[in-house]
Amino acid sequence: MTMLTYILDAGGHDRNGDRVCMKRILTFLVMALVAVIAVTSAYYYLTLQPSPFAKLGEMQVSKGEVGMLYLGYSTFVLKTSQHTIIVDPAGKISTEAAKTLGRISAILVTHEHSDHFDPGAATELFRATDAVVVVNMGAYDSLKGLIQKAGKLVKLEPREKATIDGIVIEAFIANHSGSSPVMYAISVENMTLFHGSDSGFSPSLEQLAGKVDLAILPVGGASQTASPLQALKMAATLHPKKVIPVHGPSDQVSELKRLLANSSIIIVEVQENNPQKVSVP
Repeated sequence: MTMLTYILDAGGHDRNGDRVCMKRILTFLVMALVAVIAVTSAYYYLTLQPSPFAKLGEMQVSKGEVGMLYLGYSTFVLKTSQHTIIVDPAGKISTEAAKTLGRISAILVTHEHSDHFDPGAATELFRATDAVVVVNMGAYDSLKGLIQKAGKLVKLEPREKATIDGIVIEAFIANHSGSSPVMYAISVENMTLFHGSDSGFSPSLEQLAGKVDLAILPVGGASQTASPLQALKMAATLHPKKVIPVHGPSDQVSELKRLLANSSIIIVEVQENNPQKVSVP
């Protein structure tokens, strides 16, 4: 039955019928008004709410803190008091979103797999931000014809370093497939951050023992080399103050937490698309 039929079926043409019909009309109008208000409110809530990128861009970050936006797999936007760094953007950050982040110092790519790197998206991100793009050999081969501005495309082989806008970025060989895949140690504002891509343990990390404040470690997921046990080996070698588990489902995150339960390392869990600050002691 349509609402119109419902109203007309109020019955008869006597006064009682007219009154019933009028009440139904008023009920219908009230219901319609409530629905319009609900839809309008939802629309304005969704459209006026700042995006996660804008929230991070507006976030005030003090020295000794890192603002971070996790976008799944190994994709992060890291913000310190003076710098913003994107790691493994894949195709998850539009040019419009990037512009709300403020000035971006560097875009890092650990390797050329599609859940970490998209040549077209990386090129558009570079054009929108003019940030220096730091990549491994595999990603460099895809970008060298697309990013030709002097000094803006930097290839890092394992054990090589680059200094960009005061940030020291050092590459370490990753235990993963690809063309010379790497992990990164990022030294910025008296903090050292480590990004483990979706790698398994590599003995090369022994060079960083005791030097890392905050380590982003993969626990598995689609990676054929990462696992909670491999992440444990990374943590045991690096001795970071804090660990952020990524690139894996909740059961693998829980397993790493169990494995590290008796250590002094603090586990920090981050939620996707939810900007937050992490203190770095």
